[in-house]
Parts: sequence; structure tokens; C-alpha cells
Amino acid sequence: MPNTIENLFTLTPDPRGDYVTWSGGKKQIRSALRMAGWKAVGLFRPRRENKNEFSIMAKDPRGNMFHIKADRKPNAQIQKLLITG
Repeated sequence: MPNTIENLFTLTPDPRGDYVTWSGGKKQIRSALRMAGWKAVGLFRPRRENKNEFSIMAKDPRGNMFHIKADRKPNAQIQKLLITG
């Protein structure tokens, strides 16, 4: 299992087509965070604010807070931005 959020994986498309569903993308991101030993904090930003991007806050094992986001499209990279460290 990877120890960092980098290079975990990209979002995989829904089996019914070449797109990422809202619920499927959220599950994939939460799963990636758990695999890296990170903890999601709070809820995803509502879809009505930006339907083309997933966004949630997360803490790494050392307690640093990060903004995690990914575009809502197949093979999108999960990105992180350090908030507190």
C-alpha cells in the first residue's frame, strides 16, 4: 500500500460509459485517502457549486491539513494543496 497520496491512481470511468459519476468519484477519492493513511475531514463540496470538480479537506498521518481535489473526468489526477503544516 502506498504511504503518500501522490501516485495513488487516477479516477476510473463508470462501466456504463466514459464518465465519472458523482457518487463513484467520491468513493474513489475516499478510498485513495484511506489507502494512503489519510483521513477525510468533513464533506465534499456540494455539486451545485462546481459540478465538474471533486473537492474535500483531508489530514495526513502527521496532522497536516490538505485540500484534495480532482476533475470529474476519467483518468483525472487527484491533486493536493497544503493548507496547514
